[in-house]
Amino acid sequence: MSCGSLRQEVEPKGITQQPEAIVVACFISPQDSVLAARVTRSSPVLGVNGQIGGDIVDAVVVLSDGSQSVRLRPARYNTSYGYPTTYFRASASSLPILVGKTYTLTVQTTDGRSVKATCTVPDAVPVEQITVDSSITTDFGERRKEYHARLRWRDPAGQPNFYRVAGNNEYKERGSIYNPATKTYRDTLFRRTGEWYFDGGSLSADVSRDGQLMTSTRARLPPFSYSRINGVWVSTPPSGRLDGYLLNVDENYYRYHDGVARQNEVRDNPFAEPVPIPTNIQGGLGCFGAYNRSTLTLYLK
Repeated sequence: MSCGSLRQEVEPKGITQQPEAIVVACFISPQDSVLAARVTRSSPVLGVNGQIGGDIVDAVVVLSDGSQSVRLRPARYNTSYGYPTTYFRASASSLPILVGKTYTLTVQTTDGRSVKATCTVPDAVPVEQITVDSSITTDFGERRKEYHARLRWRDPAGQPNFYRVAGNNEYKERGSIYNPATKTYRDTLFRRTGEWYFDGGSLSADVSRDGQLMTSTRARLPPFSYSRINGVWVSTPPSGRLDGYLLNVDENYYRYHDGVARQNEVRDNPFAEPVPIPTNIQGGLGCFGAYNRSTLTLYLK
């Protein structure tokens, strides 16, 4: 009864008349060996359930630094989910990505539409320290031990900065190898590598912290499998190589990924405010951004 007054009839014709938009995703970095962009169509507001816009495979995609340009050519790949995806690619050696330079990405489709965007490559900010520790928590009466890591760095003073952190580490996992000659299995230890998971998000900005020492949110180290030791479920500890990555990203990259992360947090909540995804694509949707990565490596016993 109390929600009856909130009902409002919407004219579907007014929604479906909105044209589909060109969606572009492209992120460049001095560390990349490949320049890549993905071009798709936006999904309709009304339509078949699960319908998506789909790739645009015949566009002309050009990346320029103002004095030279390179055309990115389409290449088709299968994703981890088995869906074919088209990316426009070129070797990074054909157009080096340099700190401080402004680049322009233009996309033209066969139906005469075009979009463009610009971004400037930021400088790298070095990682000063990686701290690794562990904690024991209690969930549903069970004690659990996990391993964590944080990155620390000094924010450059006098300018706005935006960051993303990431990492991976090696660990040993017990498994078995089959011997076809003897038709038996032999237990052994395999060395694996997994990516860090940030419960508190991986993005941050230097707002109110200009020039200060900054610390990332805590990352959980893989794997997320446990064995019971003295009444505690213990995650497999990291061993071997551990790499921490600090990405100094431009504002386009930060605002776009921050919007995507916040939308993912509320999209299943019917009472949450909608989160619009920022875009810097003129005439379209998506993001053309830049970042610069620094790495610090530890070797654990």
